[in-house]
Parts: sequence; C-alpha cells; structure tokens
Amino acid sequence: MKKHWQKNERRPAAGGHEAIVEGVIQHHGTFAFMLSETEGAGDVFLRGRGLDLAMDGDRVQAKVRPEKSGRLAGEIVKVVKRAHTTMVGVLRGVRTSWALFPEKGSAPPALVSSFAPGIVPAEGVFAVLEVKRWPEGGEPASGIVTEILGNPADVSARIDSILRARGINEAFPKEVMEQAEAYGVRLEPSAWKDRESLFDLPVCTIDGADAKDFDDAVSLEPLPGGLLRLGVHIADVAHYVKQGTALDKEAYARATSVYLPDRVVPMLPPALSDNLCSLVPRQERLTMSAFMDIDKTGKVVKRRLASTVIRSWRRFTYEEVQTLLEGGKVPDVPKAVDEAVRRMGVLTDVLYKLRVKRGALDFNLPEYKINADPHGRPLGVSLRPRLKAHRLIEEFMLLANEAVATELFEAKRPFLHRRHDTPDPVKLKALSTALGELGLSAGHIHGANVQKGLQDVLRQAEGHPLANLINSLMVRSMRQAVYSPVSQGHFGIATRFYSHFTSPIRRYPDLMTHRAIKALLEGRKENHAAPTLEKAGVHCSERERAASDAEHKSVDVMRAELMKDLVGTVMDGAVTTIIESGAFVMLGESGAEGLLRVNGLKPGSKVRVMLASVDPATGKIELALEGGRPQQPAQPGGGQSTAGRDRWKVSNRGGRSSGGGNRRGRGRGRGRS
Repeated sequence: MKKHWQKNERRPAAGGHEAIVEGVIQHHGTFAFMLSETEGAGDVFLRGRGLDLAMDGDRVQAKVRPEKSGRLAGEIVKVVKRAHTTMVGVLRGVRTSWALFPEKGSAPPALVSSFAPGIVPAEGVFAVLEVKRWPEGGEPASGIVTEILGNPADVSARIDSILRARGINEAFPKEVMEQAEAYGVRLEPSAWKDRESLFDLPVCTIDGADAKDFDDAVSLEPLPGGLLRLGVHIADVAHYVKQGTALDKEAYARATSVYLPDRVVPMLPPALSDNLCSLVPRQERLTMSAFMDIDKTGKVVKRRLASTVIRSWRRFTYEEVQTLLEGGKVPDVPKAVDEAVRRMGVLTDVLYKLRVKRGALDFNLPEYKINADPHGRPLGVSLRPRLKAHRLIEEFMLLANEAVATELFEAKRPFLHRRHDTPDPVKLKALSTALGELGLSAGHIHGANVQKGLQDVLRQAEGHPLANLINSLMVRSMRQAVYSPVSQGHFGIATRFYSHFTSPIRRYPDLMTHRAIKALLEGRKENHAAPTLEKAGVHCSERERAASDAEHKSVDVMRAELMKDLVGTVMDGAVTTIIESGAFVMLGESGAEGLLRVNGLKPGSKVRVMLASVDPATGKIELALEGGRPQQPAQPGGGQSTAGRDRWKVSNRGGRSSGGGNRRGRGRGRGRS
C-alpha cells in the first residue's frame, strides 16, 4: 500500500514496520534521496540494488523504514514515472563501444546503441542521448546519440549541457512566439476601459541596474489618521496568457524563468516578458494591484485587490533608492515620487521589525555575481551588497504575497500556497550540535519555540568571524519551500497564509494566483480543482528545483573556469562541511569551494591549501593541505558535523536557499521564499 506521512501521524519507531512511500529522487550513483512532498516528512535516503532501476528525477516507490538516528531510509521497488526521455553527458569510448556519462555527478552511465545520421562520435564531448531502454535487471540504460553539444573546453557548450540535462529549453515553439507577438507592441486605450486607472498615482519600479524586465511596481499614499496605503502593482500576465493556449502550455511546462551568468531562459516569449508585461516608465501597462492600508505599528488594517492600469513615473535602481533613503538627491525624480520613496524607507523599518517580532528568520548569506562578457566567458566574481533598498522591496513583496493569500483563503478560493514546513527535528538536532562546536549557544533551537531559538542564533552570529558559515548551516537545515494547495503556513516568514503573486512574468504559480484573483473579482468560480492544483504544485516545485540547480551549477562552472589557471596557488580557506572523504573548504572571498581530502577537521577550521586541480567541465575543485596543522575554529569546539549536508550543498556543489537569490540580486522577497 502506498503511504504518505501526514503531519500529525506518528511514524513507526526505529526497527518498526515498513511503508511504501512515493516521490521524486535525486540520484547520486551509489545512493539517492527521495525528496519530501509531504508536510512534516523528511527526505528519504535510498540505497541498495533498486538504485539500478531508476535515473535522476524519476518518480519512484520505495520501501521505507526509520533508522535509529531517526532518518528515513529505504530501497527503490518501482519506477512510477520517468523524468526524461533523453540524457545529457560526456561521451566516452568504452572498450569497443561508447557510453554516455551523465552530466549530473556520479549517476550510472548509459550505453550508446547507435548514432543518429550525421553524428560523428568524439571522445569527451557533450552529447544528447535518446533513451530507448531503461535500466532493468542489472542492465544500464541505453539509446541513440542524437546531438553533439560541444567540447567541455567551451563554456557555452558546458552551460548548454547543464540546461539540456535538466529539461530546460531555450527556444520557443513557433506557435507560441506567434501568439505572444499577436498582441502587438503597444497597448491601446480600449484594453483598459474597464479597469481602475492609477495614472495620477506616483508609481515607480525598483530593480537592479542590469534588469531587463520590470514586472512589479510600488506606490505609497498617506491617509487620514496616520495610515499609509501601500500599493503593489504586478504585470497582468493572465490577460495575455489564456488557459489552454499553446502559450499557456509552454509557460506551464517551463514553470519558471532561469537566470544564468551568461543568459536568461525566460518563461514567456520576449514580446511579453520584455515589452507588454514589463512595467517600463511612461508607458501604459495592465496590472493587478494589491492595496494594503497600514497603521503606525505596521499592521494591515484593510486589504483590497483590483484590476488596474498604471503608467510608471520613474524606473529606479537599488542604488538610486539607497541614495534617497540616505537623504541624498537623485536627478529627474518627481517630487511626489521622491516623497513617497522616503516614506517607504520609514515603513520598511516598521514592517521588518514587526516580521522579526512574530518569528520570521532573516538569513544573511553572501550573494555572488559572475560577470561575463558578451560571448558568455566569465570575467570575474563580485559580491553583491545588501542595501536597505533591497530590504524595502523585500518587505513590500512579502506583505503583498501574504495579503493576497489571506484574501483568497478567507474567500474560500482554491489556490497554490507557498508552503514552508517546520524543520525536520533530526536536522535541527544535528544543527544544534554543529553550532555548539562553533561556540554558540544552540541547545534551545529544537525546543518549544523553534523560530525564536533560531532567531537567537542569528543574533549570536552577527559580527561572528564565522557568520557566513553559521548562516549557511542554518539555511541548509531548513526544509525546501514548495507549492501546494494545502498549507499550515510559511515557517521562514512566520505567517499563516502565503502565496506567490508578485512575479507572474517568471513563475507559473504566480500566474495561477492571478487567475484566482480575477475569478474572485469577477464573481465567478475558478476552474482549478484541488487535484489539478496538487499536480501543478508538484510540477512547479520540481521545475523550480531544476532551475535552481542549473543556476548554481552554471556558477560553479564559471568559477572553475576563472580558477583553472591558478592551479598550484596557495590560498587561505575555511572548512564549511565535513564529509566521509574529507571536507569542503571555502576559498577566500570568491565563494568557491573545493574538496580537501583530509579527515579530522572541524567546521570553521582555517586552513592554508593549494589548488591541486580544477575541472571546468564539472566545476569541481580539488585541494591539498599546504604544510602544518590547520588552525582551529575561531570559537572553541570539538568534533565534526554533517548537519544539513545530505542533498543541500553550497557553492561548487549546488545549493538552496529559503529566501534568497534571484535575477535582480538581493531582491529576496522576489526570490524563492
């Protein structure tokens, strides 16, 4: 019998009965993880002969039981659904034949049964294989090589392989492009005749200097009695992307835009993403607006949703807004907008303090940007600053997402929640041990009030020499946020109701939320039944993970490309994660991590290491200890920790975040909260 652990269900004790659990796997060759889709349930560690049946991303059933440590472990018994019909990897000669070694780590290779006409095999090139036989009975997968992507020495080919391996397509079908372009390039007045006009409202956008599309705008009006009316105005993508059309089906299949150092793979064609759904200054644009009346304490006393049309008064960069918030002057800013932005700064402080008071977690991780030339070749790595201007947008977007979710829930409308469950107690216990080894007081983080305990650790981390490591360990102990038609709230933001509303131009769940709002405003029943929402939630969560993995992997490759000429160089580093074969070490301020095959180290240990080897094709960096004993952590402690290392890896090993990182940099409320 298939079983999904329910939130309040008691699991069997170690050594108790087994259950059949279903989910999507991440395959690592000699082991795998089944990713949790159920609130309150942890990921399942998989091993055994059943691994030969499945491939990375497949949906499987596994026989599962708890181990003494509390971790769920098991073995695959059946593949329910194949994730892909193709594989991407490196082509290598094996005896008298050829094999494709998957791009994704140590997953099992596939045999090449033949090559498509015109394909000339070559050792070490990236290739695409169409699977004709799935793994079965100890036999590996096999198929036909249909395409050669290029040599690993070509960074562009390497990024191509990363995208293709995760089912991320860059080209839009002709029919989809034609549907998007059929809307024209300008908005005619007839398009907004039935909408609330906000042309007289001082609306502005705030984005990164290199942003190409602007899908959210903000406004702030003073009201009688000391109230403020915050308006968050989002491009009305649902007006153009109609359900059931080719445009809609393609957007759903993609589910998200993907932002890489050298390119963007948008969810929507440029005719929409770069034009009609981009809130460019002085151009009329259709929007969906959330208005929130806020009192002096930061409490929302009234909410209202509306179909609107705006004309942005000003396009700001984060740096320009920061100048205004610090009392400086910025040219060409209308007085009404200038006054509104300065009021926004005051409101931001109030909202942030209120959110933290209720238990929200504010992780502070460094965010790196890879600078690339027009040909996609990496030029360098820079650390993005975190400005108050970023926090301003973060707070406003979080509040709008919460307001929309609350309105839809109270109206008993079905919609996709952005769900973030309470951390796994097993991981919290491991985190507590790891933090204690770094000299922090952390025994209370798995007590009665987990959020307050974690907040206390974050306060201890402020100014700590290992602050980045502490924040990283904490983030990796959190569960993955997912989309679901059912939710008990968002743990990281500390709110009961939360949805994604603010970026329908690049996230399909936001588009679904917009459709639910339209149905509510028009008094009609939304045609999303719960089973449909559940399926969409699983699909969108999976595509989000694939996009995040591609983004992290591409950064790893770019970093490795920058460092390949530094082999033999000695540099300072700090141990971030302990594994069986050694430790991962953060190298200086680059954000890069390498594997040091030395045991007995502790998280936080400072080491002098030599760059032993760099593989730009995989993004992997190998290190060697450069003489002498490594320094100990900056704070007293002992032992070692593998807290959160399971599948949550950072820097040159992939990564995750409960709320940070997106195309604009530091716009965390717009990210993956």
